[in-house]
Amino acid sequence: MVVRAPGGGDGDMFRHPAMPTPLRLTVLAFTLLSLLFALAVAHRLLTEGSSFGAPVFFAVMAAACALVALGLVGRRSWAPYCAYALAGLLAAASLGLFGAVTCVGLALLAWVLWALNTRASRDWFTGRRRLR
Repeated sequence: MVVRAPGGGDGDMFRHPAMPTPLRLTVLAFTLLSLLFALAVAHRLLTEGSSFGAPVFFAVMAAACALVALGLVGRRSWAPYCAYALAGLLAAASLGLFGAVTCVGLALLAWVLWALNTRASRDWFTGRRRLR
């Protein structure tokens, strides 16, 4: 669905509705996580005496976070489910540490559950617009 561009300029110009702010922040969070996991891969590969399993794990997590971020930006219908699963996995993995990482993991899960279930986000994924 497209809407007319504001400002009354060119009447023939159309644009897609803007991404809701909670969804933008969710994409930003998964993009930052992807970059952090990519840095962890580089760090583990450059560290002497490191096992090969850790860089592979971090590479898979970086790819998963990037896939979720790109899916959310691309308005894919499957993207929210991947975001729920990945946030749940990160929250469950952080439970064994019982510290600040646990708080961050659970906060990410709570944020994703809230942000992707707001009416604006659901409407944005389905392409519907509310009439005002």
